[in-house]
Amino acid sequence: ENSDEKAGLVRRFRNGALIVIFASVLCGLLAWNEPHPVAVALAVFVGGAGILAIDIALAYRSSVRRSKS
Repeated sequence: ENSDEKAGLVRRFRNGALIVIFASVLCGLLAWNEPHPVAVALAVFVGGAGILAIDIALAYRSSVRRSKS
């Protein structure tokens, strides 16, 4: 059961990272006419990475709590 939870966390992280990278590239391309398209992509990447980190931390904490009880 514990290995299934770890595999789920890894899968969740991998999928989330791919979504964040794809969104950053897409936003950079869409903002190409802006003065700083790389800054737009970087802002999306940092924001997405922060959201992903919070999501993974909450999922990890939940799995730890379930394994203790």
